[in-house]
Amino acid sequence: MVAIILLGAYTYFPEHYFTAAVECSETGMVIESGDPLTTENQQILMEKIRTQSSEDFRYYFKTFVEEGGATYMITNFRNDSFCFDIKMLVDKWNRLGGMLRTNGKGYPDELYNLKWEIVNIDGKEEVAYLDMHKIID
Repeated sequence: MVAIILLGAYTYFPEHYFTAAVECSETGMVIESGDPLTTENQQILMEKIRTQSSEDFRYYFKTFVEEGGATYMITNFRNDSFCFDIKMLVDKWNRLGGMLRTNGKGYPDELYNLKWEIVNIDGKEEVAYLDMHKIID
């Protein structure tokens, strides 16, 4: 019975829930300098993640920003080799509505099982949020 309860709890918690955060190291920086959120630097970073999948990184929330009528979630992508911020377009609020209202205050820093894709919107490439592990509000 205890094994079944533990197995159920394990399947509920996302991968990495009980592991230490990945340290952000500048050794794997992809851009030379400047603001990583500029359009030019975001293009460089998108090229870096284009051949990667969502499972290749762990994700850490930084903030939400409004730009040109759209809402973006600034998310830190990390793995053993890289650490950089991506401006992620959000138009699905099924899991993020509460976080938006408080700009992440009171929510976990790590975003578990985050899913994204690179999309083309009116000729401009964007990293778009798809889904993530449910957050308890």
